[in-house]
Amino acid sequence: MSHPFNRRDFLRLAAAVPFVPHAFPSSAFNKAAPSPEDLFDPWLEINASHVAWNVAQVRKRVQERPIMAVVKCNGYGHGLVGMAQILQKNGIRHFAVVKVEEALELRKNGIQGMILNFGSFTAGNAVDLVQNNISQSVFSETVDYLAAAARKLGRRAKVHIKIDTGLGRVGVPYYEALSYIERVAAMPDIQIEGIFTTFTEEPDFDPVQLRRFLDVCEQAKKKGINVGYRHAASTDAVAKFPDAFLDMVRPGNCLYGLEKWPNLDLRQSLSLKTRVLYIKKMYPGETIAYHRRYKVERESLIATIPLGYSDGYPWRAVNKAYALIRGKKWPVIAYMSANHVMLDITGAKDIRIGDEVVLFGQQGDEFISLTEIAELGDSSVYKVAIGMNPLLPRVYV
Repeated sequence: MSHPFNRRDFLRLAAAVPFVPHAFPSSAFNKAAPSPEDLFDPWLEINASHVAWNVAQVRKRVQERPIMAVVKCNGYGHGLVGMAQILQKNGIRHFAVVKVEEALELRKNGIQGMILNFGSFTAGNAVDLVQNNISQSVFSETVDYLAAAARKLGRRAKVHIKIDTGLGRVGVPYYEALSYIERVAAMPDIQIEGIFTTFTEEPDFDPVQLRRFLDVCEQAKKKGINVGYRHAASTDAVAKFPDAFLDMVRPGNCLYGLEKWPNLDLRQSLSLKTRVLYIKKMYPGETIAYHRRYKVERESLIATIPLGYSDGYPWRAVNKAYALIRGKKWPVIAYMSANHVMLDITGAKDIRIGDEVVLFGQQGDEFISLTEIAELGDSSVYKVAIGMNPLLPRVYV
């Protein structure tokens, strides 16, 4: 028995779907969000009301302290500018990134307030940072680049001094920090706007780090130096370590609802969707994929969807994960290529080409969490969310 949709039906349907261009790199910052009705190939949907809910949960937890939202890495895969705009509408005034280009893109798109670049910068970047009122993390002699640029422009460069209290990546070692703080404080072209550290997220060690950090701040205070905002709490500390809230918190993960955290009632804001590309009946002995990697063992109805590892979906989740069509879960099977994967929809009576497919997110009463997909893919929610292809359209709903 043949399926009621044939190749001619598919071509007629596909021709009716408009092409939506997404040029790189500007598309990575999601200047214009298309409508889901305009999309066939994979797209990401970001639920703005869920983001608003998550912001409210963080506010309830940290009370009146300012929130610096971390929107690094293309907004954890949710879209840099789009996410910052949603957060700004929900009262967030400060943002953190890890690339100069991210900071400048936010300014170019009307994001106000403090924008802190955690990442590196060069002498060539310094003028752009100062001109655009970007705050910069400093912990080495590169602060001289900012001083020179500020002097040239007749302004003061804003900096946050990074203190390494035990994470060991970057930052002035806490036992050497005072002399560096004194040096920066004495620079007439530099304004110390803040001072910060990053926890290892080890429950027994984080309090040690906090004591080290507060000792540095106290040493600076005794020298008459105003270090500005003291901040240390990212999502882990926001959820678990209220002593670390200090003058400002800088959550990332929890604002997006990427996973569950204690003391926070969060909602996942990100969904990955596509549409059914093709449907066909397959018979025992037939195979799927290059090198005939997957053998069909029973008469099956197979749906092909236009999504692959190039889009960021973890290929290790195949043959373990499910996807949603018409509110029901269907196994993700066979082998994922760069652009295709298959679903076993055997027994389906009403699935048609063009139907929406949800790889993670909500459809009807069913929900597939990002945590579930990450675990099945031997990955983490951070890696899956951030690894979503920046060329995928981001749709804010």
